Parts: sequence; C-alpha cells; structure tokens
Amino acid sequence: MDLGIVVRPLSSRAEFEIAEGVQASAWGVGDRGVTPKEALIAIHDNGGLVLGAFDGNSMVGYALMMPGYNGKEVYMYSHQTGVRKEYQSKGVGYLIKRKQREVALKRGFKMIAWTFDPMIGRNAHFNMKKLGAVARNYMVDYYGPMNDSINWGLPTDRVLCEWFLETSTQRRIRATAKGVTRETFRVIDRTGAEPYPKCKDWRTDLSVDKALLDIPRDIVALKKKDLDEGKRWREATRDAFQRYFGAGFTAVALIEEEGELRYLLSKPELPENPFGHGHA
Repeated sequence: MDLGIVVRPLSSRAEFEIAEGVQASAWGVGDRGVTPKEALIAIHDNGGLVLGAFDGNSMVGYALMMPGYNGKEVYMYSHQTGVRKEYQSKGVGYLIKRKQREVALKRGFKMIAWTFDPMIGRNAHFNMKKLGAVARNYMVDYYGPMNDSINWGLPTDRVLCEWFLETSTQRRIRATAKGVTRETFRVIDRTGAEPYPKCKDWRTDLSVDKALLDIPRDIVALKKKDLDEGKRWREATRDAFQRYFGAGFTAVALIEEEGELRYLLSKPELPENPFGHGHA
C-alpha cells in the first residue's frame, strides 16, 4: 500500500526541533524523555543518521541511528524509532527501517543492532516477524526506572536485536522457524485467556533443539490490571532468556497461535555473536 510517506534525513535545525515533538508523541514522554535537537544535530553531522518520515510537510515519524563498535567489528546502532500516535500501526515504522537498511548497506555495514523490550508484543512482532531480526543477548534493567506510558512499573529489561542485512543470512534465519509442532518444548505453563494471562510456572530444558517462550500479548494492559502478575511474567521470561541465550540459543522468530505470542528459540547458523553470548 502506498502511504504517500517520504522518509529522508533531516536537513534543518527546525526539523531537528520538530523531531523532539515526534518522540514525545510516540512514547508518551515529557521533555526530559526525548533526545534533544543539539544531540541529534551532533550525531547526524558525525557519522550518524537522523531520519524523518513525512506526510506532506508534516513529520510523523523519526529514527536515530549511529555507528557502533564492540571491539571486534563496526555496525550501525538504531537507538530510537518512533511514530506519532495517530500514524502508528500503518506501516510507517517499516518504511523507516527500509530506509535505514538502504543507507547502512550503501555505507558498507552488514548489520543493524538495537534493543527492545521482549515483552512488548507489537515490537516483537515488528522486529522479528516482519523484519526478520534475531536476539541472543539479554540486558537486565538496561535503562533503569522509566515512568513513561509504556515502561512504567517494570524493570527496563531489553534484548539486543541483530538485523542482518544480507539476504543469504535472512534466508537461513527464516528457515529455522519451520518445524514447530505441538511437541515442541514449552517453557511457560500459562493459564487464563488474553489479554490477562497468568504465568503459572516455568522451567527450562537446555537439551532440546527448539523451545517456545510465551509472552503476554499486551503487557501494558496486563500490568494496568495486575502489576504483580506483570512482574511475574518479567521474572519468568528474564530467567528463561538468560538461560537459553547463555547456552547458545537465539530467539529467531515470533510465533502467533490462536491469539497467543511465543518466541522460538533455536540454534541457527549465524555469524559469530559480536556482543558475546548470554546477558550483559
């Protein structure tokens, strides 16, 4: 579908200032929660990339990306991607990611990395199912407490997402998502229906070839109703991700079955993990 949206680098101080407002709308944060225009300009002028998504003359989306180096190789790190509330779930984020990929490839990069909360279902769906990114590193309470409309109430745990840009690597990743059956090991014993499922218990088996790790479909709605239950889901998924990532597993896909979401953990053939295995 042609959205009529144009994605391009920001080109004036006025546009960098407007980008602050886009951030506030996207994440429901105040002025203290946005990356200021001064930082955006500095990053943009020194090897980074600050994109805007425009509907006519109106900026409706924004993304901040910069070069990263982990002691072994260079990559692009996408720190922020956000879309104004009224334009969310309309494909704008995908257009922004496509532009990031285009620019990264032109600059000679093979991978874009970023973090996301693995319990935010819509982000997991976008990053893993639509883009084909993977995750194999877990960070506990990465940013510390955040009180915006999405992150409040829970530790800001994140997985480090890797988006390999070469099509051959993408094909290998997508091939590993096949072969899931009713007998595939399930980590979490869950009860209750969405949107308020309960995490009854969990266990890990590192001897399996594949494992499925459930998450609530909407953790924000769940924790509004029962914050303690949200904390239990965080505890269970944190423990499972750390154990499986530490044993060399990778989250390679997000599977949706009868309205329920679960990660597929397996051991695909991938480039060496540039960030080390397990958790940071």
